[in-house]
Amino acid sequence: MRTLEEELSRRALDEAPEGIALVDAVAPGQPVVYVNAAFERLTGYAAAELVGRNLRLLQGSDTEQSARATLREAIGRGEACRVRLRNYRKDGTLFWSEIAIVPLYGPHGRLTHFAGYHRDATDRLGAAAATGAATGAVAATGEFERLASPAAVREDRLTGLATAAVFEELLKRDLSLVARDQRPLAVYAIDVDALELYNATFGRSAGDSAVRRVGHCIGGCIRRASDPVARVDGGRFLVATPGVDHEQALRIAQKIVERVRELRIHHPRATVRRYVTVSVGVAVAIPDDREDPAMLLERARAQLARAKQSGRDQVA
Repeated sequence: MRTLEEELSRRALDEAPEGIALVDAVAPGQPVVYVNAAFERLTGYAAAELVGRNLRLLQGSDTEQSARATLREAIGRGEACRVRLRNYRKDGTLFWSEIAIVPLYGPHGRLTHFAGYHRDATDRLGAAAATGAATGAVAATGEFERLASPAAVREDRLTGLATAAVFEELLKRDLSLVARDQRPLAVYAIDVDALELYNATFGRSAGDSAVRRVGHCIGGCIRRASDPVARVDGGRFLVATPGVDHEQALRIAQKIVERVRELRIHHPRATVRRYVTVSVGVAVAIPDDREDPAMLLERARAQLARAKQSGRDQVA
């Protein structure tokens, strides 16, 4: 018999507004053990049709997607990550799914499950996405960029995160929303410490792999799939979290710093530790209608410079 706390926890999962799936990380094939009602609505599948099966069934024959490799790599390492995938509902309808996965550990620190948070991103990608889905051209090419306007690539090829241009679009959207409701908005500027020394030691290919893992880690630290996470270039990232106050933002930033440390990516020439680390600058504001996104970004970057100057591997 469940306790009241267990019953409330189960009810919170069942009634969550975004799709949630729990996957057994140990069993062969990593089968689904639970999906909530929002996941059933999102995919058109009943829970009984999904439990015991691997969620790759949602991609059907559309397997040539770079995000699948990103997801597989993160799962193999037991790490959090964030991707966009072309999925197909039970009736065959294509939709874009923003997915954030988080590893779950048992009482003895052993990885037991992955929790996946799924959100339909088709509307946010705009009319080009609908056109690509209708013609089937996207599934044939396997390129996310075919869904974007010719003027802008929407997905960073290395990490699968948003590009800087897309981040700025989403930041403007979030600024207008929080300004209307007079809620805070936090922006984070993140940089991989001593990346140039890492590249000089191990080569650019190894450096790209390290940046990819750090990007997945950062994405996994951000709970809401709608919060924009982007790689700018090299080892620099930007994140925005609407509705998060100063204290909460600092906790998120510190979590990012700690989780990257826990990756334990060996870096013998690092100046702080012998592992890859990041520095994070945070700016939090309750903006008005005249707030310029560039000013908020500049404040976050100024704080990042402070974190770097104060010794790196820290939050300012």
